[in-house]
Amino acid sequence: MSPVLKLFGIFLISYIAKRSSAEIPECKYKETIDISRYKKLNDTYVYEGLEIPANLTGEYSFREFSDGSKESVNKHLRACICKDTPCIRICCAYKNILANGECSDDLKKEISLRMLNLTFDDIITKDLNITELRKMPQYNSTKIFVLREHFQPCDKVLGLKADQYTMLKDGSILLHPTAVMLSNDQYCLFPQTYSDFPEILWFVNRMCLTRRVPATFEITIISLICFILTMAVYLYIKKLRNLLGKCLISCVFGLFLKYLFWTLNKLNFLYNICTLVAYSDYLFSMATYLWFAVISYHLRKLFTSLSRLEPRNAFLKYSAFVWVSAAIPTGVIYIMNQIWGEDPQKRYLTPFVGFVGCYMQDWGFSYWIFFHGPVLILTTFSSSMFILTAIHIWKVKREVKRFAQPNMRKRPCLDIDVQTYLQFLRLFVIMGVSWLLDRITSLFRYLLGTIILDISVYLNTGFGIIIFVLLILKASTLQLLINR
Repeated sequence: MSPVLKLFGIFLISYIAKRSSAEIPECKYKETIDISRYKKLNDTYVYEGLEIPANLTGEYSFREFSDGSKESVNKHLRACICKDTPCIRICCAYKNILANGECSDDLKKEISLRMLNLTFDDIITKDLNITELRKMPQYNSTKIFVLREHFQPCDKVLGLKADQYTMLKDGSILLHPTAVMLSNDQYCLFPQTYSDFPEILWFVNRMCLTRRVPATFEITIISLICFILTMAVYLYIKKLRNLLGKCLISCVFGLFLKYLFWTLNKLNFLYNICTLVAYSDYLFSMATYLWFAVISYHLRKLFTSLSRLEPRNAFLKYSAFVWVSAAIPTGVIYIMNQIWGEDPQKRYLTPFVGFVGCYMQDWGFSYWIFFHGPVLILTTFSSSMFILTAIHIWKVKREVKRFAQPNMRKRPCLDIDVQTYLQFLRLFVIMGVSWLLDRITSLFRYLLGTIILDISVYLNTGFGIIIFVLLILKASTLQLLINR
């Protein structure tokens, strides 16, 4: 064998050995927990008083997400905790997650006192109907291990009475009304489920999986840099600090904070301030859409008015309108969460904050009242202002060309030059019309294909790049920079 082939063989074996991981056979990833911090004693690992045999442990070099995708991480030891001991999954609100991954809602102590009343059927129900299942003997289990799990987007919170479900020994649950069996990784119990137990058991059904779109994090980082550069240029050049420029800076600043919160949340840097960030995210999100509406109104007024004089104190009036309009619903949401924020029965009335990431969760009609509805109204207003402004510009430029060339053929659609189309594109972006696509895809995501959804995601994450290219990298702005 030639030295080259030997070298290639050594490299291949080393690569396979590095990538390989001694995973636990016949054990799902979601049935395992990280025990890297725990030491081995007498061929067992002791995790919170529970002894785990060494044969139920394995080394993993990846992390698995809810949609089944995997991400490479440092090799660590995991244990199949649910192999011999029944496991119950209880969701943990993101605002209660600590830096070490544990949940700070002190629920385990409560469960140790109350979970003894839960009954488990140690039977196989595949060939049994619900009537026969209810007649089977039940027994109490005193050894129950609790797995904490994050809330996910598209979770559906349901309340079941005692005769509407049966929980099996392996942690799966049978829903009597629909005769659907959910495995223990397809649901988790609501943290406050035991306030009404045993009359009602509140559980969270995984209605859909979170789909991860590639490269969104990297594009968002670039957008953040572009937001900073855009604000810096507008603050640096005096001619750009007019009324429109001030409104644009305020709008871009709101977008910058919104993207920054998402990035920090992605990097798990918001453990101690998650709730504060959640309210701030809503405040600046609403303010951003309001600034888009203000910019649309101002541009419509600017293009149709014969006067070029800026109204006195117009920016102060616009600012007061935006921030007061955004602060009022934020305060209402805060008060509602202080009163009902932990009650699953109020999920349709209260927009829960800090459950799925450091955001406001879409779990009921209240989300329409506080977010979807207002944003849809504002983006529709901005779109109508854009259409009216574009039609006005089109007519004016057509009349100017017709006056300059009285004998020209009547071809209005072909007489508009490239600069006009670029102007329309800039207006389309700074008026916030592009965010109407985001609202449409959010409302009809179950009906649209993945390609359209991906395009919407990339447009949103790359919005800072689009703003920078259209507003800063144009000839007039670059000339102002050179002159400055």
